[in-house]
Amino acid sequence: MGILKLKRPTFIHAIKSTILTTLLKNKHKKNSITLTHNTIYVLPSTLGVYFSIVALLNFVMGINYQNNLILFMAYLMFVIIIFALLLGYSNAKGLTVSFKNTIESYAPQPPQLVWQIKSNDTCQAITLSYPNNLEQDCYIESVKADTIQCQLPLPYLKRGRYLLKPIKIASNYPFGLVSVWSYIQPDHTVYVYPSIIKTPNQKQLSEMTANDDEGAEKHLGDDEFESLITHLPEMGLQRVSWKHYAKTQQLLVKQFSDFKSADTQFDFNLMTGDTEQRLGQLCYLVCQAFESDINYSMKLPNKSIENGSGKLHLQRCLQALSSVGTDYE
Repeated sequence: MGILKLKRPTFIHAIKSTILTTLLKNKHKKNSITLTHNTIYVLPSTLGVYFSIVALLNFVMGINYQNNLILFMAYLMFVIIIFALLLGYSNAKGLTVSFKNTIESYAPQPPQLVWQIKSNDTCQAITLSYPNNLEQDCYIESVKADTIQCQLPLPYLKRGRYLLKPIKIASNYPFGLVSVWSYIQPDHTVYVYPSIIKTPNQKQLSEMTANDDEGAEKHLGDDEFESLITHLPEMGLQRVSWKHYAKTQQLLVKQFSDFKSADTQFDFNLMTGDTEQRLGQLCYLVCQAFESDINYSMKLPNKSIENGSGKLHLQRCLQALSSVGTDYE
């Protein structure tokens, strides 16, 4: 019986916690939220609680001593608290907070979230904060019927990928007597790329430099006329140069070529040092390849990325480097 008495409250608490978490996710797990009556929470702040206690003491003292002036002061303080609660709610109501994009970073620099905030009416003293954030919060003094942007630093300094936690939208307007807050949790993954470390592997550097200097390799294709070659039976007649046949009575075929960038492969196993140092060297190489505009592929312990170039290919490679040996945090 004793064991059952200990387990029952824990079980009930777990159910309540699960229900609360589910309700919050349904209402707040989105990329954009407009604060309304069902997504705004209002309570007296710490200062407001002390203010209410003083008002209550004044009320009790006014009754005991039958002092109308003290009772009037107590009533006035209660009115101020109620007025502050209503004004704080109306201040936040209608505010729209939207997640725009992420400014990803290289360790140990923190990534940042870019937010767009707008309101149909004037909204005062809004703060966006992230759990366990050692960096500064995003504070907006006033939103005056227009759209503004702000950046919120995240407390992630180590390489990895992170699922966003609920971001708190809060205000202590007016007078600091009330706390008005809500949450927003975008369904988004943030990446912190490895630190950029110049690789001592001269083979990889020289291969990339050689491909950059040579510029292109020649392949058979359809882009540019290269030469005439003797016609063979299996070639068909589509590319026969009939002008040359009319002059020389020889069947000659036009050969074309196209030019593609030389390919480079960056291999995790060819790097030196521990895992973080190797990832940092690969990060350096893919950034250099992007700057040089050459094609490259990458081989990691658990993944291979095919040949490509451009900004999207760079982002895909950096995200793969961030994810090696890590899980969502």
